[in-house]
Amino acid sequence: SIFLQNCSPILEAQAKQLKMRYRYLYYILLLIPAFLFRDYTPTNELKYISIVDEALKNGTWFTFYNHGAVYADKPPLFFWLIMLIKLITGTYNMWLIGLFSLLPTIGIMAVMDRWVRKEGIASNPLVSNVLLLTTGMFLGSALVVRMDMLMTFFIVVSLYIFWTIYKNDEHARIGRYVLPVFIFLALFTKGPIGLLIPVVSIISFLVLKKQIRTIGRYLGWQQWTILAGLCALWFALIYVEGGRDYLYNILFKQTIGRGVNSFHHKEPFWFYMPRMLWSFAPWSLLYVVLLWKGIQQKTINDDLKKFFLIVISTSLILLSAISSKLDIYLLPEYPFIVYLCSIILMDNLNNKFVKMAITVPALLFALILPAIIVFSHKIFAILNNPILLLAACTMLTFGGVVAIILLHKKQTLRAICVISFAIIGLVFIGSFIIPSVNKYIGFREMASSALVLAKKKKVVHYACYKFNTASNMDVYLNSELQQTETVSQLDSMAHHWNKTILFVRKKELLHDEELIKWIGRYSPVGKTGEYSWYLIEHKNSNSLVRLEKKM
Repeated sequence: SIFLQNCSPILEAQAKQLKMRYRYLYYILLLIPAFLFRDYTPTNELKYISIVDEALKNGTWFTFYNHGAVYADKPPLFFWLIMLIKLITGTYNMWLIGLFSLLPTIGIMAVMDRWVRKEGIASNPLVSNVLLLTTGMFLGSALVVRMDMLMTFFIVVSLYIFWTIYKNDEHARIGRYVLPVFIFLALFTKGPIGLLIPVVSIISFLVLKKQIRTIGRYLGWQQWTILAGLCALWFALIYVEGGRDYLYNILFKQTIGRGVNSFHHKEPFWFYMPRMLWSFAPWSLLYVVLLWKGIQQKTINDDLKKFFLIVISTSLILLSAISSKLDIYLLPEYPFIVYLCSIILMDNLNNKFVKMAITVPALLFALILPAIIVFSHKIFAILNNPILLLAACTMLTFGGVVAIILLHKKQTLRAICVISFAIIGLVFIGSFIIPSVNKYIGFREMASSALVLAKKKKVVHYACYKFNTASNMDVYLNSELQQTETVSQLDSMAHHWNKTILFVRKKELLHDEELIKWIGRYSPVGKTGEYSWYLIEHKNSNSLVRLEKKM
């Protein structure tokens, strides 16, 4: 009896720890349905699959092309993962491809949790997890497959390895050789930013600590030799497979060209600052308040907090200095901002400004269901099953109301968890609504209908008018699409090809006067979402086109 009494607290603690470990599995189970039911997004997943498909057909592994044009924008690691899925399963499974975004998301949280726990700093790992997972851009990046989340994972791991060396951890000796490998993996996933963020952060921290002379311990000749050797091997294989022009493109155009005077996504220095207000929603105000309280109260006073702040500030300056900018490029900042704020939160649970910052999103969520009911006639016209939407919105509204009550009872951490799980629940339930809106997300439904028409009418040619993303439909159509930009090109196409299926956006059908005049005499043979398509048939040598009447 005495033995059991003594063991009881230990067993309870172990059971609690076991439940906490399973939380990562719960996150995956709640988010994976979003990939099971969703079509590929044309500008991300479908584009990558089209590039990978072309690489597999060409037998290239280090050089990539998008419909014959050089695509040196991204390193090969992420493409290899998609290629591996195709080679193993024989197809491109959305849910499997989605794991390359979802698993790094979980990996980031696991590494950050371990990092903070080993330092013995007071924090609540569950709160840190759900804050990060429900921060707008981070959640969106977890649900849309891009290289950024995988790169962020490698950056977080590389900085954690640096920290173990800095603290002379038991694995520090091995870490010195593993550090350059993970920095290279970050570089090999997305490009130079994967190298710059960890290197600049490490150097900046050592400068702050007045320990810059110890730089050789972390980024000495051994580390740079490993990093340079891996890069040299990569560049050599590019040269062998793609030649000098491709190597020049990836080394100069995609680095200096994007960094100094970008030809793509060029934005001003201050681009990120105002946009962080919505990209960090619904917790934007909370993060601002907590960072302000941390600086005001001088609680950012130990090495780990200082390091997190250094990573945040140097990364923001670095990303702002680079000419090419997108909101998602800021993704490596998110884990460090959220975890630093969650640490500061523990000393400010009953602060009135903190409570206000949580109350604002709670109030907004509480009003979601009434707003949906008011505009139900418009929303329900799009969805096949509005009951699921009502259930999702009810959960969000309920979460908002409960959070307000909890805040009144001074249960701040529970209020954050309630709001966060309401958001995750919204995503889970919303996943089952996706099939009814897939026609607005991707091209699968449109391509399938066009293939049926093509088989019936024996069409072998496809074309699109003024939207480049349509060319990625070759994944579904197994055929290239001719891109046209002018009506004269449409005339020429119609004259030279016997039968063609032409895809047109609603945008052009409403605002392009030349197209409206040219196509006004015909009727579309199909409509899906924001797109229509036409069958253009060459009747005889004296006439240009005839469009099949709507089926």
